[in-house]
Amino acid sequence: VSSIAHAQENVLESPISVRFNETSISSVLKSISRKTGYYFTYDTDLVEPDKPTSLRANNKPLRSILDSIFNDKLLNYSVIDNHIIIYRSLNNETSLLREEGREPVYLLAGRVTDAANGEPLPYATIGIVSKGKGTVANYEGEYTLKLGKEFLDDTLVVSYLGFFSRKIPVNQAVDSHFNISLTRFYVPIPEVLIRNREPQELIRNAKRKIPENYSNNPVQMTAFYREAVSKRNKLLTYSEAVLQMYKSSYTATLFSDQMKIYKSRKINNLERSDTLTFKLRSGLDGSLQLDGVKNTFDFLSTENFPYYDYRMTDIINIGDEAAFVIEFEQKEHFTDMALPKGVMYINTVNYGIHGVDFEINEDYIDKLERSYIQQAARGFNVRIRSAKYRVNYRYINERFYLNHVRGDLEFYARKKNRLFGNTYTIFFEMAVTDIDTLNVRRFEREERAPLHSIFSETINTYDRQFWGTDNYLGPEESIKEALSRINAMMSEYKSNINNFQ
Repeated sequence: VSSIAHAQENVLESPISVRFNETSISSVLKSISRKTGYYFTYDTDLVEPDKPTSLRANNKPLRSILDSIFNDKLLNYSVIDNHIIIYRSLNNETSLLREEGREPVYLLAGRVTDAANGEPLPYATIGIVSKGKGTVANYEGEYTLKLGKEFLDDTLVVSYLGFFSRKIPVNQAVDSHFNISLTRFYVPIPEVLIRNREPQELIRNAKRKIPENYSNNPVQMTAFYREAVSKRNKLLTYSEAVLQMYKSSYTATLFSDQMKIYKSRKINNLERSDTLTFKLRSGLDGSLQLDGVKNTFDFLSTENFPYYDYRMTDIINIGDEAAFVIEFEQKEHFTDMALPKGVMYINTVNYGIHGVDFEINEDYIDKLERSYIQQAARGFNVRIRSAKYRVNYRYINERFYLNHVRGDLEFYARKKNRLFGNTYTIFFEMAVTDIDTLNVRRFEREERAPLHSIFSETINTYDRQFWGTDNYLGPEESIKEALSRINAMMSEYKSNINNFQ
């Protein structure tokens, strides 16, 4: 990255002419972008984009013009590819997050968006180049990443399916809130290439290459897990946990994957009318089962090829790699059971599977109810309406590692002898935040988390500081609002109790 930055640093010394009168800083920067072809990345709290500025400059270096706009001697500028990063250098006043007994960490945060329209890029991957440290953005493109001092000289890479990746030096992203915009990447593909590639053969190659593409040795992972249950638009339960995970080899092994809950919490918002309970095959168990390379997905199994239609529809880039896009769905005449339909992404060179997005065929999904409902609620008829899943892998040092899994389920439950029922939505999600290939151990029996574990620590209010130095996925706006309502309700309840006493 440093060589790229030095090669392009001359844009900051390039002379340009500008003339503005009481114009917002954001408009000024956009005008400079049009003149230079370079786009700005900055923290809106640092730059104050709505602040008006007046400026006249004739053939002055861009660096001098930026200094005049911001009038802040602590601001620096860095050029990476066609982006100019505006940042404040690390100093003794740069804030660190601290937790007793652990090393302090720096906070990196921001939002990942589509450069063309400003829309968020859900579940974008944010990680340290060539290392197992990272996270994913939430559905609204927001991310936070906590890093120790040992990562300050590393580079952050932000990637998303079908987009150019962005790289930013870690020491320039600390204590800032960047809107990181990614540009879509189009691969011109001759139609004859798509027609002449046999998707089933690509899948066979992917399975044959598993020993070369995925770890032959167990690894230790740290992951953030969360799940929620909602009734209509009311959040009933919300659980989160930091997990330690023993991930066994992808080749033949006698050992299974294990999980250990390091830190967890659960908030309940249940009333008497919310007494419906039914055990679901989701949660921690679902997160492990969604590793479809290890637990071969039905549509990746060669003996099931006759039940599916496969189509190679595109080739897209994923960071510095490229992938075949293969769509699949069950054949029309096969109606005995519900099968998944979706899309998978297979590397064009090494045939590693970058990810899969799929859902169960809704026309026949009622045939699978027993697979989802382990124990039906007494006195209720429960029917599954939809089940959607996604899984992706991160490519690090020529190996693929599990990166992110998510399941979204919808159920309809009606009390017997009642005309109407309620819709329940459930999601569970796990993001891997650290991969350790050296310090690997299996957990003792008493340490292991039951895969249908109910988190032990139930809380009454949602505290944003709970995670300390651990990495986590921030809740989306709708969940934040629901948690705020629960917090307000609990505060009012406690106040009434105190007044009564």
